[in-house]
Amino acid sequence: MKILQVIDQLGLGGAERVCVNLANVLHEHNYSVKVIVFNNKGVLFDLIDKEIDIVILNKKKNKFKAYKKLIKEIKEADIVHIHMRQNFKYVKKTLLAFGVKKKLILHDHFGEIAVNKRIPTFYKSYYKPDYYIGCSKLLTDWATDIVGLKKEKVTLINNFVIPYKNSNKPIKNKLGGILVGSMKPVKNHIFAIKLAKKIGVDLTIYCPRTENSYFKNLCKEIDALEYSKNIHFVHNCINIQSELHKYDFAFLTSTSEGDPLALIEYMAQGIPFLSYNTGEAAKLIKHHFPDFILDNFEENKWIENFQKIKKIEREDILKVYEKNYATIIFLQKYISVYKKLM
Repeated sequence: MKILQVIDQLGLGGAERVCVNLANVLHEHNYSVKVIVFNNKGVLFDLIDKEIDIVILNKKKNKFKAYKKLIKEIKEADIVHIHMRQNFKYVKKTLLAFGVKKKLILHDHFGEIAVNKRIPTFYKSYYKPDYYIGCSKLLTDWATDIVGLKKEKVTLINNFVIPYKNSNKPIKNKLGGILVGSMKPVKNHIFAIKLAKKIGVDLTIYCPRTENSYFKNLCKEIDALEYSKNIHFVHNCINIQSELHKYDFAFLTSTSEGDPLALIEYMAQGIPFLSYNTGEAAKLIKHHFPDFILDNFEENKWIENFQKIKKIEREDILKVYEKNYATIIFLQKYISVYKKLM
């Protein structure tokens, strides 16, 4: 079985991490896997196993050459697994233009599905997926109920991470709290910052480097709160799990998520956290640790739960992680989908 993973770039992002994780796990279990990337941007290239073939299209330099290279790789593959809607559209459009027929998997990572259920143009006709993987129930429901895909062609597979084995010695004086999230309004950083001030703790925000207007306005709001000395930014970290042992707790304050990898990474390292109830991981975690997940943004409730989560033992978090997020569970799910398609 020759498996092709397709994505536009390998910058810091949830879909990109899932693509890299899946490629590595498939390779580790002796499956033939190759990764096609539209351009060579992104820090996550370094996380792909050195034995895995990576094909870079460089489609901005020579579109026709990129089309030919893409079609050649797709024809040779048994499974074409495409991450994200815009990349699926590009591949599908290319195959239609050159009269090439191939069944394609769309792996949908759209994180704003709770607030945006619009159907992209032609996704009910020309760009209709042969098979659809959604990382949340909101996405798979959208695919069947709104796009109109048959249920037997839709599968829910939660996101997963490869646990990082941290060999660092325990830190006595930890750095307070951590929040992982790109600089977008939906990530709701300001709520976490105000919460950190109310509690009286430092907060470190891990995000890709950016100078967008949202980041600039956020910095102004931090200054207005007179809390800039306690808010720290770390940019372009490619391995969040290796950093988590430095912190006492974590936040995730996004208003909408598909299936946030950050929560799974927190679980993988046994760090307690507070998160708004959005995304697939939150449902499972709430069942085991109800104080971790909140249904609103009432500050007093978050502060109350903050006192509770500090008592949760690391070992208890790790037990839940192992039971529900072991890598082999996800490998089996993906292989099951590939066999259906073949």
